[in-house]
Amino acid sequence: MKLLIIRPQPGNDASAKRAREAGFEPLQLPFFEVRARGWDAPDPSYFDALLITSANAVRHAGGGLDVYEALPVHAVGRNSADAVAAKGQTLASTGTKGVVGALQLASAAGHHRLLWLTGEDHTRFEEPESLRVETRIVYAAEPAKLPSDARAIVASADMVALHSARGAQKFAEFVDAQRLSRTNLRLAAFSEAIAAAAGSGWQAIAIAHHPSDEALLSAARALGKQARI
Repeated sequence: MKLLIIRPQPGNDASAKRAREAGFEPLQLPFFEVRARGWDAPDPSYFDALLITSANAVRHAGGGLDVYEALPVHAVGRNSADAVAAKGQTLASTGTKGVVGALQLASAAGHHRLLWLTGEDHTRFEEPESLRVETRIVYAAEPAKLPSDARAIVASADMVALHSARGAQKFAEFVDAQRLSRTNLRLAAFSEAIAAAAGSGWQAIAIAHHPSDEALLSAARALGKQARI
């Protein structure tokens, strides 16, 4: 099964490797490039934990992240947790239910003042009364220049892996602009919200039960089997 992966690098290579090991034929076509953004690092004494929802925050925060080396980190997803561990910081929790789930874990751990290092395009949420979350944008995903054969690559895919809502939206726009049929494409998404961002009209959509490539590939495999019945 040909699985199209559109997430930015270096995550694209990592996802392609996992897909290949799982028996898929990965097609790599990054729709975005991740770039660092300048940011000011607030006083670490004000916070009792960090919130990291993407490995990109660790990769692109630069030296500012070193200021918070003593703070425990609540991460969302395995990729984020692995990046935190590789940085040598203390991992307090690894959530699988997005920002809201991570905040619940932080609260349970007794952490109520969090600094969230994130990307320009991030999930908005209503801040719980018991928590104070300060946000700093440390990176942004910018549209990449696609190769001339991008349409042919997309058309040849059996399924598309969607790791973000913005990626899902951008992919849907590309398909429509290129006058490709949505009914010929199956999607595998990290979450319900990401699937919703892609819109309707697709042949079928599979939702991962938690935000990891393993869960995404499992959902994709199950959907592929259904299509062959």
